[in-house]
Amino acid sequence: MTRSEPFVGRAAAAADLRAWLAAAAAGTGALVLVGGPAGIGKTRLVETVTGRAAVWGRCVDDPGAPPLWPWRRVLPAVSHVLVDLDGHHGEDLVAARFRAVATAADALVAAAEPDGLVVVLEDLHWADDASLRLLRHLAGELRRSRLAVVATYRDTGSAGPLFDALPDLLGRPGTESLRLDPLTETDVRAYLTEVGRTGVDAADALRRSGGNPLYLKAVARSSETGGGADELRHLVRTAVSGLDSGARELLAIASVLGEEVDTHVVAEVAERPVADVVAALDRAVRAGVLLPAVAGSRRFAHAVVRDGIYADLDQGVREELHARTAKALAHRPDPALAGVVAGHWLRATASPDTFSRAAEWAEAAARDATRTFAFTEAARFLALALDCRRRAGHDGLPTLLVELATAEYRAGRFARSFEHAREAAALTSDPALVVAAALVVRDTAAPDLLPGMAELTTSALAALGPDADPAVRAKLLAQSASVAADSGKTAEAVEIADEALALAELSGDEEARIDAVRARLKIRPTELALADRLRLGALAVSLGGTGRPLVALWGHKWRVDAAFEVGTIPVVDAELGAISALAGTTRLPLVRWHELRLRASVSAYRGAFAEAREFNRLAGEVAVTELAEDRSTVGMSFAFALQLALLVGDPGELPEGYDELLAIAPPLPITIVSRPLSALVMGRRDEAQAGYDALRPRLRDPDFIGHSPGIGPNLLPLLEAFEDLETAAWLADQLTGAPPMGSGGAGTFCSDCSSSWSARLAALLGKREEAVGWYEDAIACDARLGARPYVVHNRLGLAACWEALGEPRRAEPLARQAAEEARRLGMPGRLRDATTLLDRVRTAADPLTGREREIAALVADALSNRQIAHRLVLSERTVESHVRSVLAKLGLANRTEVAAWVHRRGLTPR
Repeated sequence: MTRSEPFVGRAAAAADLRAWLAAAAAGTGALVLVGGPAGIGKTRLVETVTGRAAVWGRCVDDPGAPPLWPWRRVLPAVSHVLVDLDGHHGEDLVAARFRAVATAADALVAAAEPDGLVVVLEDLHWADDASLRLLRHLAGELRRSRLAVVATYRDTGSAGPLFDALPDLLGRPGTESLRLDPLTETDVRAYLTEVGRTGVDAADALRRSGGNPLYLKAVARSSETGGGADELRHLVRTAVSGLDSGARELLAIASVLGEEVDTHVVAEVAERPVADVVAALDRAVRAGVLLPAVAGSRRFAHAVVRDGIYADLDQGVREELHARTAKALAHRPDPALAGVVAGHWLRATASPDTFSRAAEWAEAAARDATRTFAFTEAARFLALALDCRRRAGHDGLPTLLVELATAEYRAGRFARSFEHAREAAALTSDPALVVAAALVVRDTAAPDLLPGMAELTTSALAALGPDADPAVRAKLLAQSASVAADSGKTAEAVEIADEALALAELSGDEEARIDAVRARLKIRPTELALADRLRLGALAVSLGGTGRPLVALWGHKWRVDAAFEVGTIPVVDAELGAISALAGTTRLPLVRWHELRLRASVSAYRGAFAEAREFNRLAGEVAVTELAEDRSTVGMSFAFALQLALLVGDPGELPEGYDELLAIAPPLPITIVSRPLSALVMGRRDEAQAGYDALRPRLRDPDFIGHSPGIGPNLLPLLEAFEDLETAAWLADQLTGAPPMGSGGAGTFCSDCSSSWSARLAALLGKREEAVGWYEDAIACDARLGARPYVVHNRLGLAACWEALGEPRRAEPLARQAAEEARRLGMPGRLRDATTLLDRVRTAADPLTGREREIAALVADALSNRQIAHRLVLSERTVESHVRSVLAKLGLANRTEVAAWVHRRGLTPR
């Protein structure tokens, strides 16, 4: 609807929108999502409220539309900051993509200062993934800005990038949602009155239009309407019927171009002077069919208008116009148009020549999308190119399949990526292509992909032969080792990883060496000598400085693990600082996620639980918004919560949904152990017992117990809860002779030192004297490293040992110290344990009642029974009875020994 049209039935919606925009101008920005079906008046509402104050960007319904199209219109209009959306200058593509998004978001927020800024995004349901990625990033920054983003979209769909992103967008604190419903009969009557159509029955107009303003406008202008799609086409014909044939021909061309059209392109396709085209299109504007847009462009009043005109074209006419449009756009310098050209060739005459042309342009569009970090769009264009090549009669195409698989992997579509990689390997006899296909999909533990990945890697090794380049073989073996480890085949993985590392060292290829080391440390992170790990960590950090930030990340993480192992906490802090700097300079989500995971773990290790929870929450948010295709990243936040619940003794730390997540998680050993452990934490003891009984037969399997360093510490609470002495003895033997470890597992949750593990196993096995020594070592280690919560745990364990050994006086101060520290740190479960233990040992050390303790103190003061009776106003017989009870309970022979006992305890009479 044009601005001259009546604006009815939207007073409440307009008031809400004005309030949100005013709040944004005052410093509380917002994302306002305005939804509704086509023609409901979303654009008219936004135009009415914002007037000329907003900057507009529009998404388009065109398979060839370049990534970030709406933002390309907005950014130059609001910011002087040059935002590079098209180049990565040789750096890591994922990092560059994130940095471009972050820079664009920062520029938009800055442009809103100090007076506020309104950005309108039209037709968000057609947005590409890259545009939505920027919007999702920006949504997290809006609440603390003066920027308001108003986005309109059709909410009648259910599939597509927008509908995948909507739950996240709607869940943001700064997001407001506004849905426009059909007009009421009162609204329709008001509209008809304002347009001078009082003779039209409002109830009938409402029925025929469905309360849709676009339909209503046509109903009001035409007395003959049909229903459904036929009605729309008739309404569109009615809207253009008053135009001359030349204008209608140009509108046909415009409908082929899309919703927003360039007058110069229309002129070239029509082979008419630009001035004539401009004049004809302006007549269409006056007729309400088109609306003015940016200089040199016009746009359809609504998508359904364009759809109706396009649908009225004969197929032959459409195909010819698409071919002419493709030729007109082909010589334009903008690389972002490559996808548009491909789309036009695809919809031209179906012939081998047009399919080949469409494929060429689709491949060019994929290259452009990759340069702008829009990997989903690159995959879409490459899939289009592959389909067109096949329809043109080309065979094989393994290189294109590998390119498609690579784009899909970058976009997080692991299953489709692997299928295309496997297809490429099957279609070629070139060993280099088979290797490339085998190395596309990496570092995913999806159980349905692992067997195929193993098979493809084996095929690639066979295609290479034993005498091939050792660097290439090393990369393939590292991939094979990683897949074997993810499949739970630890022994096999170790053997293969060792071979990969030997070949990599022989080749001198640093990239192959890092791949092999990553595979080796993934399987057994501590068996490689500490000096070697530190050396390789330094190498990885050095290599990462050449534009490979993820390689640098692995190097820093290896050094963090080594520092925790030997207890050099200052090194941990230094490496954390380096990872933070890496996250800040690259702005790569995966690096930021690892930084947050490590900081959550280290904070919990030190007892800063509120800080740890916040880091874990932020890591979970990055996982959901930026790493959603890898469910394990979300699972890590749940795993952290389970460990925190164990540490502080509070099942409330476990978020909802953990059981559901464990149920669908791959059946890896750490997952299998976590199921009964979580049930135990949540108090479902029978379920935990059943789960533990089911896994017990697998505990002696080296592939099971050695799969992850976290298996042993996670087994300990289960061994203790169910008194599994046999497994405890076996596990204690495994620890015998192992070098001491300060902590491990920082990527998920920092564990206690190895002395604590030995102490708990010894205590469980009834070896109390041995456990005492281990607990004392653990307390000293944890205190030195600043692991305050684990000091609480080990003091409790040591106190329990002394209690069992009949030494309550040695247990009491340990239990008291544990209770005091647990109270300070906020460890409710451990505080309860300490208080209960403290009550027991105090009772064991001092079995007297309050009255008996009082009488004992008076006996120590050398008072006779009569004197005590007089002071306490008791009978002498009662005092005599209490004295006998004191002697019996304490096992003492006379009043002199009672006095000595009282003086040792420091008791005094009241």
